[in-house]
Amino acid sequence: MGLWVAAAVVFGGLLVVTRAAEGPLDDTDPAWQRPGFVDAGPLPAPAPAVTENVPAEGRPSVVFFARPDSLGRLCHALASHDFGEDVDVVIVVAGSDQRCPGGTPVVGDPLTAIPRGYGMREPRGGGAPVGYAVVDRAGWVRYRTLDTASSEHLDEVETMVRATP
Repeated sequence: MGLWVAAAVVFGGLLVVTRAAEGPLDDTDPAWQRPGFVDAGPLPAPAPAVTENVPAEGRPSVVFFARPDSLGRLCHALASHDFGEDVDVVIVVAGSDQRCPGGTPVVGDPLTAIPRGYGMREPRGGGAPVGYAVVDRAGWVRYRTLDTASSEHLDEVETMVRATP
């Protein structure tokens, strides 16, 4: 009996620690945050245009979603990461148009219409989503996720891009 009580206490403690680590930008359902597989949920889905050239037929794309306070970190990380010349990258920022020092195109979206078009989930604390969506060469969204630290997970993003058809 004591073993079962101890196990319940340990697992209950782990649950409390896990819940405490969740932030307001995380997904309300942790299963949908960075699930690690392509075509999760109702995917693939058509990708709406972000710019004139993204997404482009025959080229994979990564559409990052950011808030103004995290844009600098993401721009800095993208400036030092090479997805390859065949991958288009754009950042949608919840707010007005801004510039990215590294040259990555930034599109302002104060009404968050673009993330809704991409089916991005609303974060636990509400507001604009942060994360990214991967679009395949045919213009279909194959992967989308909330990721509060996209700038730190660019290798993971690249893995998802390479996993798309």
